[in-house]
Amino acid sequence: MKLLVRGLIGIVVLAGVALLAVYLNLGRIIKTETESEGTASLRLNTTLGSARLAIFGGKLDLHDLSIGSPKGFSAPKMFELGNVGLDVDYDELRKQPIHVKSLTLDKPRLVIEQSNGTLNFKQAMDLQPAPAPKNKEPMKLVIDELKVNDAHVIIHPGLPGIAQEIDIPVPSLAMKNVGSGPGSKNGAAIKDVTMQVITALAGKAAASGQIPPELQALLHLNTAQVATALGLAAAKQIGANIPGGLGQKLSQDPQGLAKDPSKALQGLFAPAGKSAPAAAHR
Repeated sequence: MKLLVRGLIGIVVLAGVALLAVYLNLGRIIKTETESEGTASLRLNTTLGSARLAIFGGKLDLHDLSIGSPKGFSAPKMFELGNVGLDVDYDELRKQPIHVKSLTLDKPRLVIEQSNGTLNFKQAMDLQPAPAPKNKEPMKLVIDELKVNDAHVIIHPGLPGIAQEIDIPVPSLAMKNVGSGPGSKNGAAIKDVTMQVITALAGKAAASGQIPPELQALLHLNTAQVATALGLAAAKQIGANIPGGLGQKLSQDPQGLAKDPSKALQGLFAPAGKSAPAAAHR
């Protein structure tokens, strides 16, 4: 009897060790896949500190996710995330597209800067994804609910009217059905989801009242160009998160805005001689 009990205990211990090994290996696989898929989709260096998959329940946490700046920009990282939380059924991780119930981005930090007359997030949008390897489709996502909490947009000096760095807090934004609207029947690529969040943050910063009119105009124009390039559904979702005229135009008539954004955005900014509210400098 004692031998039987010991044998059963041994089996349980071995099963536990095996389960732990699989759990740890899954974390490494998810980390590697996230970095490779992000880098290929964005054509920007994407790194992840760690990935943690809950043993019981569909929770996946990604820690210290960062995306490098396009070539020619000074900031080592254009976009950083303290934590990314996903609510997803495990079997969805093997499907295409991956259906995510909710995606929560905590404490993201977006740097906006200019090089040779181009804003970094517009340059990032213009980069083409790497060709997909044979027999492997690029990762696509369908996200029921996407939330962003406690974000900060950092405006670097050198942009119009900016002599020193500005830190603009963006308390929250939310989107629904990302990757499932018109033009996205097969899900959204990692680049599309990332640029949708970045563009909404840039638009919120433009509408914050903390930047001078000439920079507000530049951010409005670039936000409109990137939002409409992402497609009809994405532009409307971005617009829903931006207060004021730009948000209304993106929400109500993104196709008209895409035809001639400069003309469509006329009249949205403070007059040239009018000062913007004082900014919060770091």
